[in-house]
Amino acid sequence: MVNINNEKKLSVIIAAAGNASRLFDDKDKPLSKQFVLLGGKPLLIHSLEKFIKLKGILEIIIVTNNISSTNKLLNDTGFFDEVKIKIVEGSELRQDSVYNGFCKVDNSVDLVVIHDVARPMFRIEDLEKCIEAVCLTGAAVLAVPVVDTIKCAKLDKDRLIVKSTVDRKDLFLVQTPQVFNYKLLYSAYKMFRSSNNSGQVVTDEANMVEIIGEQVELILGDRKNIKITYPEDLKIAQAVLDSNITSLHSTSLVR
Repeated sequence: MVNINNEKKLSVIIAAAGNASRLFDDKDKPLSKQFVLLGGKPLLIHSLEKFIKLKGILEIIIVTNNISSTNKLLNDTGFFDEVKIKIVEGSELRQDSVYNGFCKVDNSVDLVVIHDVARPMFRIEDLEKCIEAVCLTGAAVLAVPVVDTIKCAKLDKDRLIVKSTVDRKDLFLVQTPQVFNYKLLYSAYKMFRSSNNSGQVVTDEANMVEIIGEQVELILGDRKNIKITYPEDLKIAQAVLDSNITSLHSTSLVR
């Protein structure tokens, strides 16, 4: 087990209801991103192998639009024997899918970890930092500083024209996993969903926590923790995976 300096009980929600339509031109390819192979292994399994090592983990909730195939994958790989796993039906919007998962969280947990299945390259030590931070702040997310110049654009007929250049010094790219105090996230959902008459869309749960006026701490993550969305992302992730394997092999040789 990974050693974390607290005795908190954890529930992990994996958002895996998205499809892989932008990864493949061939419509016969699998539509669920969780089943896309990286290094010969489905993206979902990459994340599960890390989460089951967490000390204090009580359950993993997988939100998917393909329950039967998810059940088969987990049975075939033996993960049901490793940790309590719940499989929940997803929705069209990510925020609704994660909420479906949250409704199944054991209310005895202290912390909720929310993760996108499309980010299989996260480092367990970065997740540990988020968990430690949440014990003090209530909400913490992984993020990396923006290094590119950011332009705000406007559409002029069929052309994109620069409207302004955005100061990047205070900008960060947010990643997952993200970690929340259970009671804080419960309050955020209760306030946001009861008052969201306009159907406001949030891109992550941290955004929802911000909307209700609570603070979210940023924890520096790793740029290798990319989100797999396009075909080239798979190639980058494979290169990172190969590099990690080579590094581990080299270390074992030194020993």
